[in-house]
Amino acid sequence: MPLRYEPDVSKAEWFTERLDPWMQLCSIGPSGFARYARLYHPAEPDDDPSDPDILLSLEGDLDIEVLQRLCGILAEHTQTPDECYFGLWDGFGDIHGGSTVVMAFSEDESVDLPPAPTVAPAFPPHVLEGPRLRIPARDYLLFRGPLAEAGQWGAADLLPGWPRTINSPNLIWPADRAWFVATEIDLPWTGIAGSAALIEAVRADAALDVEEVEPSSDLSYRRDRQFP
Repeated sequence: MPLRYEPDVSKAEWFTERLDPWMQLCSIGPSGFARYARLYHPAEPDDDPSDPDILLSLEGDLDIEVLQRLCGILAEHTQTPDECYFGLWDGFGDIHGGSTVVMAFSEDESVDLPPAPTVAPAFPPHVLEGPRLRIPARDYLLFRGPLAEAGQWGAADLLPGWPRTINSPNLIWPADRAWFVATEIDLPWTGIAGSAALIEAVRADAALDVEEVEPSSDLSYRRDRQFP
C-alpha cells in the first residue's frame, strides 16, 4: 500500500521550529542526536565518482536498492517502523505535470508531429494545494506510512500504462523520533542522524558507503578523505 498524504504538518514542528541552520536540517538532520553520518549515493561501476558531471547526476535522489537496504537497518532502530513520516520536495517537475516533448525524425519525408500530450499532476488537488512542511528555502509535501513503503508515493501514471518515477524521500523520520534521514536536493549524499548503535550499524554494512561526520550546515560536497 502506498504512503498516505499527511496534511498535519505540525508533526514536523519538533525540528522545523528549532534554531538549527536550514541547510543542516535538510542535509544531515537536526541537532540533539548522539551521532551523525552521511551515505554516499552510488555511482555506476564504470563511473568516476570524482567527476563533477557524475556527482551532479547523483544529487538529491537515493537509488531504490540502497534506500531499501538503509530502511531495513533503520527499522531495527525505532519502536515505530510502521508509523514514519516522509517529506518530498515540492519543486520536482514530475509532481506537477504539464506538457511533454515528442520528437520524430525521417530522412525521406516530413512528418506531422502530434500535439504533445499533457501529463496530469502526480497527486490530486487536495495534496498539491495542501499545507507544506516548511523550512527556510525548502518546502515539502508530507506523507506518512510504514518505513518499508519509503518512496512509494501512490503517484498517478504519467500517461495510461506509463508509470511515473518520483524522487526518493528527501526527509524521513519515525513517530518516535529515534532517527532522522535527509537527502538534500543539491547533494550527492544522504545524511543520517541517530543513536550510536544505528550509526555503527550503517557503517558496518559493506554494501553502504558511509562515513561518520559532525552535524554542520556546511559539510563538504565531496568526500574529504578521498578528494581533498
